[in-house]
Formats: sequence, structure tokens, C-alpha cells
Amino acid sequence: METGAPELSIQLRQLTYLVEVARSDNWTEAADQLGISQPALSQSMHELEKRFGVQLFEAVGRRRVLTVEGNQAVAYAREILNTTEDLRTDLRATGSAMHGRLRVGMIDAASLYVLPEAIRSFRLDHPEVELELTVAPSTPLLDGLRALELDIVFVTGPVAEPQLESQPVVEEPLFLYGPPDGDPATGDWVTYPATSRTRGSIDRFFADFRWSPHIILESANPAVLAQMVGLGFGWSILPEAVGEAGPFQLEKRRVRPVASRSLVAAWRQSASQNPRIAAFREAALARSLSRRDGEGR
Repeated sequence: METGAPELSIQLRQLTYLVEVARSDNWTEAADQLGISQPALSQSMHELEKRFGVQLFEAVGRRRVLTVEGNQAVAYAREILNTTEDLRTDLRATGSAMHGRLRVGMIDAASLYVLPEAIRSFRLDHPEVELELTVAPSTPLLDGLRALELDIVFVTGPVAEPQLESQPVVEEPLFLYGPPDGDPATGDWVTYPATSRTRGSIDRFFADFRWSPHIILESANPAVLAQMVGLGFGWSILPEAVGEAGPFQLEKRRVRPVASRSLVAAWRQSASQNPRIAAFREAALARSLSRRDGEGR
């Protein structure tokens, strides 16, 4: 039996510190977020290195950055913290009425016209649950889900990760909007950022038709894009509920959709039994089906 190996006795607090250091731009910011001094944070990370028996950080100039082993430790720390939090909330909910907090993230389309009724219904049915809402693009929402900052998110799909589960909510058609004349293949465009998942669907449409659009403005907010089209800045591909709402009430330049995007709900696999997540997901699906049936009449 080896006697020189360090004792692997690690506290959840130390793992929380490690994840915050990885997420923050520098150690001072991480210490501020954690509410501790920087020397205390450094001492805790030094102790964690001793427990693991490997170097988690290395000096690069004046900065301390994660080593390969450090990044591996951060991934496991996030998984452990996620599982621990999910276990805690599930145990609290066992044998009692739903209570506590539910943190929901959603892209702007979901917050504007897909999920408002689901939110209203959930609040009426479960007033004892504290509902926290975050609106952001898909990528930071998924980052927040992995980092234990959100419980369920509604993002542009697909979501295919081993630690996450997902369920389609609605397939949303996207339509072409623009000026009454001009050529969209060569005209000016206002569209989603190149890093967004919706832009991926639009770029595939461009590739299929061999268009080379001149993009003059990017925004993650579809309402801003609709406004820019209405002011005559150029062409865009938008959801119908955005393009034909508001003061401009844009007209489709093609009757049929030119692309589509899938809105999916995603949550951590370790939180599959959380009753609050399940209840909100069911409310979202029910309202989505009701909305779709209403549009079909």
C-alpha cells in the first residue's frame, strides 16, 4: 500500500471555487464573485492541487491559467456540483408539494411569442415555485445549463450532448422579408450573428441557392432585424410572428418558408426527475400544441 499518496479529501466548496476561477477572466474577479479574498482563494486552490497530486495551474506571464489536468478537473467539478445540486433539489421535493426555485433560460423568440402563456400557466398552477427567467442566445444558455446556473433552457436545436436531455417544442418556419423590389441574392442584408444557431439555418439556405448576401448588420434580436427591414435597410429571414408584428407589419417576399429552426427544451440528465422542470416542460409543450392547433384553424 502506498503511504506517500495525498489523501483525496475534497470539499464541494473547493470545487465551486475551481469552477468560478475557470469561468472568470482573472482571480480577482473570481474572488469577488465568491465573496472571499484573493489570498484565501489562492490558498484553497493550492490545497486542492495537493489533494489531487497534480498541478492545476501554470504561470503564463502574469496570469495563472489552467493546465490540461486543470481543465479535466474543472469538467469533473462541474459534473459533481451539478449532480449534487440536482440531488438536493430532488430530495427536497420528495413527498411534498412543489416548492423552491426554477431557473428557466430562453431565446428571445421563446420569450416573445412561444412561451408567455406557458409561463403564465405555470405561475398560476405553482405559485409556491420561485420562477427566474433569463433571455439570451442559445450558446450562453447552454453554457449556463452546464454550469448549474440554469435548470431548463429553450434554445434553437438540435442539442446532442451525453449529459443533457432534450425534447422538441416547436418547429418554426422562417420567411423572407425585404423591399418590394431589388434582388435578395445580391442586396444588403440584416440578419442574426454568424455564431447563432438560427444563422446556421439561414446560411444553409444561402448555400443552397448560391447567394452571396452583403450583410450590413447583425443582431441576435429578431425585433431589431424586423425594424431594420421596415426602415429599408435590406433583406432578412425571420419568424412570421416577428416579421409581421409591430409597427411595420412586413410583407413576405415568398409565400412559402425558406428555412426553419427547431425550438427545443434541454435540461441536465441528472435532473430528469426534478418535478419543477417536468411541470414547466409539460406546460410549454401544452401551450405550443394549443398555439399550433389555433394556427391550423
